[in-house]
Parts: sequence; C-alpha cells; structure tokens
Amino acid sequence: MITLSDSISIIEAEPLIVTQSLPSLTEMRLDTSLFTNVKVYEPVLLTSTITENDDNWYLGMEGSSRQGSLNGNSGILTVIVILFVVLCLNFKDCGKLFSRFIEVLRSDKKRQNVFDEPTNHQTRLTFLTVIQFLIYGGILLCGMSMVIKHADENYIDNFFRLIKSIGILTVYYIFQLCVYGVTGYTFAGPEGSRRWIRYLNATQSLAGVALMIPALLVLFYPNLSETSVAVAGFIYFTARLTFIWKGFSIFYNNIFSLVYFILYLCALEIIPLIYVFQLALLI
Repeated sequence: MITLSDSISIIEAEPLIVTQSLPSLTEMRLDTSLFTNVKVYEPVLLTSTITENDDNWYLGMEGSSRQGSLNGNSGILTVIVILFVVLCLNFKDCGKLFSRFIEVLRSDKKRQNVFDEPTNHQTRLTFLTVIQFLIYGGILLCGMSMVIKHADENYIDNFFRLIKSIGILTVYYIFQLCVYGVTGYTFAGPEGSRRWIRYLNATQSLAGVALMIPALLVLFYPNLSETSVAVAGFIYFTARLTFIWKGFSIFYNNIFSLVYFILYLCALEIIPLIYVFQLALLI
C-alpha cells in the first residue's frame, strides 16, 4: 500500500520575482484636458409643493380703495359741461357781449348812450360769464394750493375741496361788488359807480374765457399744474391791472387824489387778495 507521504515529496517553491518595473509618477498623470470645460452648478434646494388647506380661501385678498378721477362721474365735471352747453346755446349773443366788453374797456366815455344800456338778455349773459370766471378761477385757486403744498395729483380730484375754492372766490367777488359800489358812489357819484362795476364785470368775464384752458389742464393733467397756474396768474393779474387803470381814469382829478388811490390799492386790492390766498391754503 502506497502512502501519501511516499508519493509526494515536499518541494520548496522559489519566490516569484517580478521583473517588470512599475510606471513612474509622471507616466501615471491623468489627462485632465477633458475636465477643463466642466461647469459646476450650485445645489438646488427642493421644497415641497404640498400646501395646507385654508378655510378662509373664499374670502380673497383685501383690495385698496380706488382714487377718484374726473374722467368718471364727477360733480365738477358735470358743472363744467352744463355751463359749457349753456354758453354754446348763446354763442352768437356771447360774441356780441364780449365785443361790448372790449369796447367798454377801450372807450373813455363818461356817459353811455341810450342804445348802449344793457338789456335783460345781456345781463343774464354777463351773469353766466361771471359764473364761468368763478368756476375756472376756483379750480385754479385749488391748483395753486396743490402746487404750493407739493401735494399729490389726487389733491385736485376732491369735489368738496374744489367747491370750497369756488366759494372763496365767489365771496371775494361779492365783496368787490359791494365795496366798489359804495366807494364809487362816494367819490365819483352814481354814474362813476356804475362805470366802475361795468369795468369789473368786463375784465372778469374776459378773464374767465382765457382761464378755461389752464383750468381744464389742471383738472385733467395735474402734472402740468405748475405751468397752468403760472399762466393763469399772468392772465388774472393782467385783468386786474386793466381794471385798476380804468378805475384810476375815473377817480383821478388832481395830485392829491393819488393818496386816496394808494390807500385804495392797499385796502381793496392787496390785503383782500392775500386773505383769499391764505384761505385757499387752509382748505
């Protein structure tokens, strides 16, 4: 019987020697040219799109109040349209009336002819033209207040503020009628008082026509208020200077009448106008 020990002899194996040399570090460098154009993006945080149920979803969002606009239903716009329509219906007679006003201011006649006396129809038209002056003048007075206060464009949209400005100018005009009537009657007699009132109505009515464009610009283009108010101020003061000059032709008799005329300018022209501007700024 042959045993395993007899058939297998223990052979000591020689160690394996690797003859092939390893590559150097320079040979092991990677070609990084492939990674030069690689873009690195920042990580994106993903959020859940699942929202919680809100029981008040049907209530919606609270809206802001809408500012008033004269392009819509506005009281002052209605007044202007009515006045414009009435004047257009009497356009032919208004042309004659304005021609008469210009003639009154150009003429130096102390007495009128019988045919120059105003009729009832002309008196009504004079009343309408004076109302036109008061409305447009009140709008521009409010625009002047807006420019001085540096208020926003919604300042001129307030209907009650415009009515107050028109009311201030109306009270001032009634004050002028009363004071000029009494002063003219005292220093120039009944005829001089009537002439002075005619000059007042003529200058204010013609100024009312000229103030229409600046007043509408203030209403519909508040960003042009500064320019419109400046133009309106020039028109108004030109009318006032014309009225003062015509009044000077009535009351000037000698060198001593200049003293009374200076007192008149201070008491009836400058101080009341300052109060009007102050009241307009308080609105």
